[in-house]
Amino acid sequence: MSKSDKSQEESAVTPVTPAKDSHPYRNATVIGRAVRLLDLIAESGPFRFSEIQEHTELPKATLHRLLNELVDERIVSFDQKTNLYSAGFRVLELANRVWMRSDIRTLAHDQLLGLSALTNETVQLAVHADTQVVVIDHVESTESVRLSMSIGTQVPVYCTSVGKVMVAWCDKPQQNAILSRLSFSRFTPNTLTDLDALRLELSQVSEQGYAIDAEEHFAGSCSIAAPIVDHSGRAIAGISITAPTFRAPIEQLQKWREPLMAAAASISGRIAPGTSQRPLSSH
Repeated sequence: MSKSDKSQEESAVTPVTPAKDSHPYRNATVIGRAVRLLDLIAESGPFRFSEIQEHTELPKATLHRLLNELVDERIVSFDQKTNLYSAGFRVLELANRVWMRSDIRTLAHDQLLGLSALTNETVQLAVHADTQVVVIDHVESTESVRLSMSIGTQVPVYCTSVGKVMVAWCDKPQQNAILSRLSFSRFTPNTLTDLDALRLELSQVSEQGYAIDAEEHFAGSCSIAAPIVDHSGRAIAGISITAPTFRAPIEQLQKWREPLMAAAASISGRIAPGTSQRPLSSH
């Protein structure tokens, strides 16, 4: 074989490069690993540490460090009784901030206007944020005496009608986790500060399809709320009518129940087609 033939043969040979390890966790950045961990836990959890390690194949020390940091930031929650890792409440808070900038306000606003025109009272749209709810839109009453809460206001779930419907329409594990984190304060003589009593009321709220705040958060103010649900039947928002008690006693709130629930069902149907036909009280 001539030198030229040898040269041509050698140039025709392509060096074999070892296949790059494509493991989704080992080759990811720290942020990438954290995001993948959250995806895994949120989609398929809760998990024990050994189960997460089996899925990720990360070294124990690395995995411990990542999980501890995610727990510290409330992105992941760790239950010391069961030793299970699950998605943390900060995920909900972040999601709710996205909702505040999403189309839900556009989809709901005409219903808020309609209810306000019907009742001449303040109508509010709120989303869930751990043990609080956050007002993301409202139409105020034109009456001189009215309750006004600006967009972004946070109020407790246990003493507001919209908070109670949001928690009542959580699944049981999420509901129990939220209730375990509550720190009760007595705002008025009517404020519920007993956990068992709150659980009983949430059960009733789930059955009847709406909740009432009978001067539980503000003295002289009452409200009625219904949940806005997604395709799974979980509440992603709530709509409420708020009025002073001298103008709208409980009997008057009850008269607004049907149009309120119809408005909530209509918004639910826009977000997830088909849910508007599902009885809200069947959760």
